[in-house]
Amino acid sequence: MLLYNLLFLLAPLQVSVSAFGVLPLLKESSTLPVSPNHPNYSTRTGIHSNSALSQSANDDGTFNVMLDPTLDEDRVTSLFAWLSRAFAGEDSYNNLMLGMAAIFGTNLPLDSEPIQMVERANKMIPLEEECTGALIPRYQREEASLGAMGAGQWLGQYKTRPHSLLDVRNMTNIDEDWVKHLPRGCRRTLKKALAQNFTVASKNIVEDEPAPHSSLAHFRCVIEHEVRLIAWGDGDVQSFFQALSEGVSRYQGTTRMTGVIQEYRNDNNKVIAFAHEVRKGGTVRGQWFYGDDEASKSYVWFHSVYKLVERAIEAEGVDVVDLGPSGSDAFTDLKAKYGFVSVDDWPAQADYTGPFYYEGEQNDENGNDAGRRLRDLLRMLGR
Repeated sequence: MLLYNLLFLLAPLQVSVSAFGVLPLLKESSTLPVSPNHPNYSTRTGIHSNSALSQSANDDGTFNVMLDPTLDEDRVTSLFAWLSRAFAGEDSYNNLMLGMAAIFGTNLPLDSEPIQMVERANKMIPLEEECTGALIPRYQREEASLGAMGAGQWLGQYKTRPHSLLDVRNMTNIDEDWVKHLPRGCRRTLKKALAQNFTVASKNIVEDEPAPHSSLAHFRCVIEHEVRLIAWGDGDVQSFFQALSEGVSRYQGTTRMTGVIQEYRNDNNKVIAFAHEVRKGGTVRGQWFYGDDEASKSYVWFHSVYKLVERAIEAEGVDVVDLGPSGSDAFTDLKAKYGFVSVDDWPAQADYTGPFYYEGEQNDENGNDAGRRLRDLLRMLGR
């Protein structure tokens, strides 16, 4: 078992987690001068002193917490429970580092304050599929979506990474105009993906309602996805906890945005993945995809790409499918095998200048909708 040594000061110290992001697990200014890959790498954060910790404290007033970087269902549940209390406005839970120490720690006294906080949070945890996200107005959800969509580049503010694009303007049939022209291996993979025994439900993100993926079930998908994606080895335990922090941040991000969720369930009706799509102007964007370990073995991502392309071909007014930037060259190459070209000046091909699209609504380029788009742009620019 890999153990990670986390050093706590017994004196109280506030560490905040904002509504739009989480404090990184390890801050450069708060680490001791030990190599991050060293098994005794430490960070300092504050907890309130109580008798259980005081009795176990070091002579210098610190307490060593041994962390086990193993992810299981109960720990993900406890992490969601902790975050739920923080999102509910309980300041004592507004410390992600402390929560991780309490949940992944192996030597904290059972009657210590962090352990008691976890137990209390677990008793108040929402149901597995209860949506608990914030009630966010549409314009705020659209604002939250723009940054991840790369609006900084099409607005001329800054340059983003290349996006992987597929032009569907001359396509009328997905199999004849797209699949047929892919390499044999890709066609086989898509065939396997379409033969899988899972169900997919399309769920709109509605203003002033909790996002349909703001539940523990969807949180599991995000956390497992990030931990699996961010490589960490026997000597790099730090990356495990950075992956957890990244997962929390990404869960917060996707549940604050607009768009549509494609929710995947296995034959036991368990949520195993979701794809987050946003349509704006003449482009449909595959914004996010998160899948648990089961989904990673069931070709779910390939199925989601196939269906995204199919909907884009069938939709009126969609010219381009944008899978966004990639976290690695290997993923860029994978997208390229399926016809998605990595484009540096992607706004020249992917038109995002029109309004956000909402199924069943009239998306007028003029009148009130144009005025709303102008106001939203000014908000994004901070004016």
